[in-house]
Amino acid sequence: MKRLLAGSATLVAGAVAANLALAQVFPVKPIRLIVPFPPGGPTDTFSRATAVEVAKSLGQQVIVENRPGAGTTIGADLVAKAAPDGHTLFFTDLSTHTITASLYSRLPYHPLRDFAPVAPVNASPLILITHPSVGARTVRELIAVAKKHPGITLANSGVGTVTHMTAEKFRMRAGIQVTAVSYKGGALPVTALLGGEVALVMATVPPSIQHVQRGKLVALGVAAARRSPYLPDIPTIAETLKGVEGAVIAGVLAPAGTPRGVIERLNAAFARASAAPRVKEIFAVNAAEALTMTPAELQASLERDVKAWAEVVEATGVKLQ
Repeated sequence: MKRLLAGSATLVAGAVAANLALAQVFPVKPIRLIVPFPPGGPTDTFSRATAVEVAKSLGQQVIVENRPGAGTTIGADLVAKAAPDGHTLFFTDLSTHTITASLYSRLPYHPLRDFAPVAPVNASPLILITHPSVGARTVRELIAVAKKHPGITLANSGVGTVTHMTAEKFRMRAGIQVTAVSYKGGALPVTALLGGEVALVMATVPPSIQHVQRGKLVALGVAAARRSPYLPDIPTIAETLKGVEGAVIAGVLAPAGTPRGVIERLNAAFARASAAPRVKEIFAVNAAEALTMTPAELQASLERDVKAWAEVVEATGVKLQ
């Protein structure tokens, strides 16, 4: 028994030493930043801005790879199965990532157990927008229009994304019937709205706000508990209808088993990136507020969000294979 215990202690000590050694030399090659959305959306925009700064901080190239599809699960699966050495990271919308835990009946990975939290980056509220031809300038007016025209089209940026589930929350709270239309990526539903293909979009800020500011589209409300400091003139949906909140929370995850020292170096690098002047400018343009947390705090936040979104998924009855 003593020999067994001694052997186990030696193995543990060896593993700790190996992890410390890896953390000290990390990174030894370019870092792949997997983004599960097409180019041009908010998460992609934020990933590219922070990648430049993280590369400066760590002294290695950070390469953004877009792997869109299947509600972010294609990109997530790639990272979950990658070597846990910190050189392959998942830069995603953490809201959508936590939604997948209950939305899919089967996943090739577990959204919590198969990932190590690295760092949040920022949070940008969703915004409910419409075409001027719909004739609604406020959430209250929109609900009245929707009740007169059951089945009004409400688009989102992908099945299972935070835009989809937040749109479902809005539908349920408003007591209206809508036809959900899902696109692959944040910019596509806004383009469809501009072309009159759909009536409403639960949108992300980056591809939509310029059209609102030019008067081509109408912002009905942001899906947040308080008004955005970057969009103070746009009311919250909650000012008319409580319980409709949703945000793109950009953040970084690593494969489970990534050494703690590597995680801590990455956490510090992304925190520095978020504070860089050029990155802060990009955040502001996209109405995104910087977030900083320790890996442990981020883990607790993810666990809370998994439970909260599970309630929404159950209420909608949406389930994917």
